Amino acid sequence: MKRISVRRVASVIATAMAMTLVFATLGWAMMPQWNTRPYTKHIAIASADTTITPAHANIPHEGRYRTRETRLSIKTGDGVTLPAVLREPVDAPGPRPACLFIHGSGTSGAEDFGDIANAMASAGIVTLVPAKRNDNYTVLHRDYPRFAREYGRSLDVLRGISGVDPAKTGIYAESEGTWIATILTSKRQDIAFAILTSAPVFNGREQMAMAVSAYTHEAGAPKPVVKDMAKLMSLDYAPFDLAYADFDADRYLKSLTMPVLVNYGTYDTAMPIEQGAQRIIATANKSGNENVTVRYFAGNHQMRAGEGLFTPNLPLAEGYTQALENWVNGVTAGTKADGWATPQVAGATPHQRFAAPQRTRSGIVGSLGVLAGLMVAGPVLIVMAAILGIGLTVFSWLQTLLAGRRSVATVRAMHATPSGLGAAQQRTLHGIAGLSAGIGTAVMVITGLLYGYMSAVGVSAVLVMPQPRLFAVGWVVLRIATMLLVVLFAWEMERVWYCRADIVGVRRVICVMVALGTLATLMTLAFGPILAVILPMCAGKWGLAGRLRWWSGCGADRQIALAWVWPADVHQSGCPIHSEWLSITLGRLRPPLRCRNRRAGLCATRFPQ
Repeated sequence: MKRISVRRVASVIATAMAMTLVFATLGWAMMPQWNTRPYTKHIAIASADTTITPAHANIPHEGRYRTRETRLSIKTGDGVTLPAVLREPVDAPGPRPACLFIHGSGTSGAEDFGDIANAMASAGIVTLVPAKRNDNYTVLHRDYPRFAREYGRSLDVLRGISGVDPAKTGIYAESEGTWIATILTSKRQDIAFAILTSAPVFNGREQMAMAVSAYTHEAGAPKPVVKDMAKLMSLDYAPFDLAYADFDADRYLKSLTMPVLVNYGTYDTAMPIEQGAQRIIATANKSGNENVTVRYFAGNHQMRAGEGLFTPNLPLAEGYTQALENWVNGVTAGTKADGWATPQVAGATPHQRFAAPQRTRSGIVGSLGVLAGLMVAGPVLIVMAAILGIGLTVFSWLQTLLAGRRSVATVRAMHATPSGLGAAQQRTLHGIAGLSAGIGTAVMVITGLLYGYMSAVGVSAVLVMPQPRLFAVGWVVLRIATMLLVVLFAWEMERVWYCRADIVGVRRVICVMVALGTLATLMTLAFGPILAVILPMCAGKWGLAGRLRWWSGCGADRQIALAWVWPADVHQSGCPIHSEWLSITLGRLRPPLRCRNRRAGLCATRFPQ
């Protein structure tokens, strides 16, 4: 291995450190200046019993009546016909209370909610479950006001059913459907009651920031990853038409002036199960509505008795339908806020891990489109540079070979480097080409690792398959690869600057494309890995550990050998290996390790756990 002068090593190190600081600062500026914090203002549970009982009303209970199903068709405003299922209690006296069901994102058919709707019908409540329109309903685009208008038509149909009391007709909504429900309550003043189950409550970004934090934490992702994933929710999703990210829940929440029942499953990590209930109570109280009841059940997001979201055939949480029926029959019988024999808040003890943030303003990069563009631009520029370099080489070879004036060896020598350069300049250009290839490979590898890591965290979060060790190791690998890329880039920039006069024409274009591709990738990594490297150093928790010893007796030019990688070459250089090294680990700096033998070839470096 060839010795490298102290000046050039120092130049590369200084450049790499400066770039790290610059991109870390840029990453800090790009990240939104807020954090998803643990939730500490826990709600007070008066009783573990989920039963709801009016104090002075004689109401029918589940199983009192046989039920009858009828298939209906409901026309929307633009002529689309939606199927619906009407369930009625047989021989129940009228006029009867009635309830319209509003779908969340996980349901859409008229057959959904069958067990809940039938149980309510057996307690004397007429239920209607219309299908949800799925045209123009995608992962990215959801028109909530349109849904509200269509459910309003279904509500009118239900109110017109024989035996139904229009003044005792209300709604049941789950999850995303609770947003639609609040739009509907803001437009209709004739809704008698509202049941909100697994309600997001907060604005789209605020709720998703909390949900992403909870999901990634449950998946076992490192804390920096949890924070970064949450902060991505602050970006502008307009280029991707992600409408519900900007849904303004606050605008409609104050319309809950009718009696409200709030239900959450204590296994639900996607919803603000405590913060949301408290906010509904506070907002309703400001509007003069004190009749708000909250119940917590030992269930998941769908109120099923299990933690898995995708486990089939799970039964409903114990006591869930009985609580719904008793509450509806109670409020339609005229029970006020002070007319309940059971407490306002009761059930299983909830534990919301993260708080939904109240502000999610973005940093200097406020658009997801910009971030996605940076993520794509890096690999694309590197590939274009590679294609251009290969094309130039092939073209030059063919051109000379077709001329037939030189041998293959001469052609190889001529097109490897520009003519008229000395051996030193030729070696420098060869080195730059090699570094460019290495940087290009590093960019592609890091991009693949980043995409793969994010995908793995997402899949693990959705499927509830925590992999804390895998994600911890992956995060360390990403940070190591990031710093390697920074060092390689600094090295190339130093050599390009040293030989800038000899890099002309297409070679200059290729160098510029490699540089821009690397910068785009580093800007992407500034959101996470680079920031994770520098912040612990600046936090004061860890100090700069280790010393760099400049050895004497190694020649007048004071050169340093890279013994960490190639120890044999150090011995050949004649420089003795000392026991103290600058031990740099990613994310945390630790004291250098001592070599048992001062002339041992390699000092191991421990990485943070």
